[in-house]
Amino acid sequence: MLTDSRLTRVQDRVAAAGVRAVLLSPGDDVLYTLGFTPPGDERCCFLVVGADRAALVVPGVNAHDADVHLAGFPVTIFDYADDAGPDAALSEALQTATGQTTGGRVLVSDAARHDHMLAVERALAPEAIDLASVIMRPLRMVKDAEEIERLRRSSDAADATFGAGVAAIAAGVTERGVHDAMLQNFRRVGSDGASSQLIAFGPNSAAPHHRPDDTAIGVGPMWLDLGCRKNGYCSDLTRMAYRGEPDAFYREIHGIVWEARQAGEQAARAGNPASAVDRAARAVIEKAGYGAYFVHRTGHGIGVAGHEAPFMMEGDDTILEPGMTFSIEPGIYLPGRFGVRIEDIAVVTDGPAEILSKLSPEPVVVPV
Repeated sequence: MLTDSRLTRVQDRVAAAGVRAVLLSPGDDVLYTLGFTPPGDERCCFLVVGADRAALVVPGVNAHDADVHLAGFPVTIFDYADDAGPDAALSEALQTATGQTTGGRVLVSDAARHDHMLAVERALAPEAIDLASVIMRPLRMVKDAEEIERLRRSSDAADATFGAGVAAIAAGVTERGVHDAMLQNFRRVGSDGASSQLIAFGPNSAAPHHRPDDTAIGVGPMWLDLGCRKNGYCSDLTRMAYRGEPDAFYREIHGIVWEARQAGEQAARAGNPASAVDRAARAVIEKAGYGAYFVHRTGHGIGVAGHEAPFMMEGDDTILEPGMTFSIEPGIYLPGRFGVRIEDIAVVTDGPAEILSKLSPEPVVVPV
């Protein structure tokens, strides 16, 4: 069970950065810090974390829920009525978290709404505002043992749900029908819901982010890109299915992508930069003559968010450390024909990377 150790880590980073406080808006940063996040909407809401104390500014409509989830947690809750607005609650929260009501340098969530930023400026009059990712990005990139175990359980749910998706493939079934079968299975295995769910058959699979539609599944290839959030942590997985017998050209392309995925895994070692994973996978596809058809980065970090730092791409030279978790997902996309992507989540260790999915990389052949 999550404890207040995460909050303590954020407080330590606030102290080390020499800032007055970090203000985290509802979403992944708050979920990471507290194991709970209030809903985000037009009402201003911030977790205000100082070097020693913390406070939550929450609209009155969500105050009871916050009280229940944070019972016994060292966070003081300040709620406000809609007609009163958040200014007084923000000032009280900063006073509680830092001992002062105005001034100083504060860090604010990168994804905070602009109108909420204006409320912070109005109520707290900070001397400077910078992005919270200055301290949150390095914190969230390296997972502890409990976080990695949650990622494993989320990966298990994705493995099981891929099987449910394949079982739904039949003549006349649409991409949307496979999508719905997987959603039902995610609920069946106790997830909090899908975090990623893309299904693409035939020529649609040449579009890396194709959204499932009413295309009927015929004879040919398809990929299923799926993931869920379970106990607060995400999974992400892509595997191929082929209805009918795969031809030699398809198997050739699939083999190249699998070789690239393995090359990325080999590069996913502590001490290497994140960009090395991308270069290793991309080199395989370029050597085979399909570099122009690998049109996205090789991967992204994963944790409480489906996409977070680090990013497996040229230009991200974050040095990999044990506990970092990210996707390795090379692909080849041939317009008008088909696409192949194989995606796994890797955990950096002191040796070879741990791959979370237990599924075979081979395409699942579905009889006609």
